[in-house]
Amino acid sequence: MAQDSGRSGDSSLLRKLNAAAALEAFLKAESLTPRELRAVVGVSRPTAEELLAGLIAEGRVEETAPPRSTAAASRGAGRPARHFRFRAESGHVSGIDIGAHKAMAVVTDLRGNTLATQRVELDPTLDAAGRLAAAIEITRATWREAGLGPAEITNAACGVTGALRAGEGVQDVRRGPIGSGLAVYSLPGFTEVDVAAELSAGLGVPVAVANDVKLAALAEQWKGAAQGYRDIVYMFAGHRAGAGVLINGHVHQGHHGAAGEIGTWPALGWEAAVDQLHARGAALAAAAGLPSGREGELVIASAAVQDPESQRVLIEFAEVLARGAAVLALAVDPEVVVLGGGMSRGGAIIAEPFRRELARLALVPIEVISSTMGADSVALGAARMALDTVLADLLAVPGA
Repeated sequence: MAQDSGRSGDSSLLRKLNAAAALEAFLKAESLTPRELRAVVGVSRPTAEELLAGLIAEGRVEETAPPRSTAAASRGAGRPARHFRFRAESGHVSGIDIGAHKAMAVVTDLRGNTLATQRVELDPTLDAAGRLAAAIEITRATWREAGLGPAEITNAACGVTGALRAGEGVQDVRRGPIGSGLAVYSLPGFTEVDVAAELSAGLGVPVAVANDVKLAALAEQWKGAAQGYRDIVYMFAGHRAGAGVLINGHVHQGHHGAAGEIGTWPALGWEAAVDQLHARGAALAAAAGLPSGREGELVIASAAVQDPESQRVLIEFAEVLARGAAVLALAVDPEVVVLGGGMSRGGAIIAEPFRRELARLALVPIEVISSTMGADSVALGAARMALDTVLADLLAVPGA
């Protein structure tokens, strides 16, 4: 807790510490009275009034109506206390998702409330320049929809498919053991492009870049099934295998930015499991006269009506994914494992064999839950990453 600026010590530093503590108090509460602010920060009445006046002058705080319960209780009890709130609209952040088949963007205020969302479908063969241009345009479209200009966007972050060199916005194709032929999936041309620099130049705001699966994990902990958990392993199940690890609520990138890239491990057997899934799905599509692109859905639907071959393929798929989860679980000892990605929507058909295999391999029982996030999870995770950066900057006290 900060101290009163009238006490001994560096008064300038104490004022900054008090101001940061006051702002943090408003961030954590729906609204505060001056008396409540004084109690939370631990300062005298004159100091609390000074802090409040400073935050109002900066545009971070404003007077607001009292909560309904407070207003009702104060009727007939004299003049009600004044209430003040953090101005969530005093800044905005953008979250961007650049994938093989789509670009998506969201914009939120500083409370994390989503103000606009836009999505555009992309050709999987589109080059890096075209893909980045589409992402920039769709991001600007979200700003227009929310009635915002570039000057009102404080920060942005972007999720991309594939591994990233730590501290850089450039994709890195990492190979497994010599002769394995395995490589991290990369978007066309993105191994030669500084994604962060290109997006920052095109949007006119700072943009950080991170792996999409790691950001989906962050979104799950923020707004999805993993709310309330701090140590999480998030398993992505789709056309590729990936994972995100959150330790004490923060994304773990690893020294080289490759934490969670389980799909590159030949011993996992992911490539064979995916090949079997696609082959079974293609056979089902051909038999029904359907176009390609929905193999996973078709196998899940077939398994649901007790087709033995589809069930076998899905069980193998789920068990392979569970083996990757077990490796991570043994390393970081999470509170929960979250199943995400398109294939996780198969429900118990995927989740039950996954749970069984994980229980067989894990040292202790681990709760397994399915994702509740939709296709916007990566963009939301990116927005959360950008928001964390903004809030950390607001609360930072140089020299503290």
